[in-house]
Amino acid sequence: MKYFSSTFQEYITDCKKHNMHKKMEKIYSSMSNELDNQNNLIFYGPPGIGKYTQVLQYIKKYSPTELRFERKINIQSSNKKIDYEFKVSDIHFEIDMALLGCHAKLLFNDIYYHILDILTARNNGSCIIVCKNFDHIHSELLEIFHSYMQTLKHQNLNIVYILVTENVSFIPRNILNRCQIISLKRPTKNEYIHATSKTLLGEREIKNITNIKNIKGKITQLDNINKLICDKILNKILNYETINFLEMRDNLYEIFIFNLDINSCLYYIIHTLVEKKYIKDEHTEDIFIELYKFLKLYNNNYRPIYHLESFIFYLCIKIHEL
Repeated sequence: MKYFSSTFQEYITDCKKHNMHKKMEKIYSSMSNELDNQNNLIFYGPPGIGKYTQVLQYIKKYSPTELRFERKINIQSSNKKIDYEFKVSDIHFEIDMALLGCHAKLLFNDIYYHILDILTARNNGSCIIVCKNFDHIHSELLEIFHSYMQTLKHQNLNIVYILVTENVSFIPRNILNRCQIISLKRPTKNEYIHATSKTLLGEREIKNITNIKNIKGKITQLDNINKLICDKILNKILNYETINFLEMRDNLYEIFIFNLDINSCLYYIIHTLVEKKYIKDEHTEDIFIELYKFLKLYNNNYRPIYHLESFIFYLCIKIHEL
């Protein structure tokens, strides 16, 4: 099966035919035509609304070839342990923050200085770095990311960052202060149908769409992966007497395997338990205090799976009053 809209030009062409965010065109046209005068941007919105397409639509005007030039660069980290491939045009570089792995801090630094070397060799020292899936950035890299956004005027280089994310609350103030936020709303069902020419949208909820390509390819399972995994965990919580520790651990590991957002997963689990009256009012405060402790320790102390298991079993204890 063809992977839909796999090149910059295919994204641009599809957007010309069916732009689900036409109101953004006025905003793009009002921005400076000189990249040196442009601010860093954050494209923010829920999954499956075409944020990446809008990013390409925006940066097209800064590209001499209108993004017809496209190639991939392969880089090896300085410790010789990681190979990373990223797409580039004549004006921008794309880095998927979700794919940097556990050595994200080291790898991003190597990529950054590789980009600086490329810019130094160009006549025009300006470029755009697009950071896709910024909400999946490693915590250690997030802490120092603002330092990469410092101006490089002393080197006659200018880098504009575009962060593509589903959330902004996690982004530190020292990054937000350097960016202009562009918020994108979820399109209507008719806009999805018009853009994809698929009528199967009547069979699913718009809020469950996570990738427009899945609609074109008639792939529905991936849109509900979050719910499917969380429902399995919920079933284990409600039927605690039949819990097999190893099976429970396997179910929890699926959250990591599919790279699901832990905050969204726990929200869904707790919201479902509260909505169906499994959590008594007198236990609500204790559960949210424990949730706060979990979020504070998660990814910052020992292995994440340990804290996740501990919180899930805590829910079992409170719900069944063990």
